[in-house]
Amino acid sequence: MEPVLPSGAARWSTRAHQYLPHTPTPRTVPVTFHYRRSDPLAVEAVFRCPHDDDVVWTLGRDLLSCGISTLAGSGDVVLWPGRGRSRMWLRLGPGTGHALLSISRPEMAAWLRTTYALVPPGTEEEHLDWTPIHRLLSSPRPPHRT
Repeated sequence: MEPVLPSGAARWSTRAHQYLPHTPTPRTVPVTFHYRRSDPLAVEAVFRCPHDDDVVWTLGRDLLSCGISTLAGSGDVVLWPGRGRSRMWLRLGPGTGHALLSISRPEMAAWLRTTYALVPPGTEEEHLDWTPIHRLLSSPRPPHRT
C-alpha cells in the first residue's frame, strides 16, 4: 500500500483478475486507484492494458466502500463482496459488454480507510472548490430568445 502523497492524495496500485468468457484462467490487469482531496467524492481507477490504451473509470468512493460488504451500484458499475473475505467483485460496463474483475477486498478496505483519514465521511463538501459553480450562477444570463 502506498502512503498518502504530500498533495493530499492517496494512491494504491494492485493487480485485478479479469474473467473472460470461455477462458478458464483469469487475466491479470494492473490497476491504480487515485484519490484526491480536491475531488473528495470520486476515485479514479486506471486499468493498464498491455496492448491497448489505459482504461479509466471514475467511481464513487462511498460506492467502493459499500461494495466491500454488500451488493452496491447499478447500471454500468456494480460491486459486491466475494465468498470468503479475500476478494471483491467489480462489474464495469453495460450489459453484455461489461468487464468482470476481482480485487483484494482487505487491501481495498485498508486503502479506503486512508482516503477517509484524508477526508472524513460527511466533510466532503468542505473540500470541494465551489468557485466554478458560483461563477456560473452569478454570471449575467444572455437574453432569452424564442
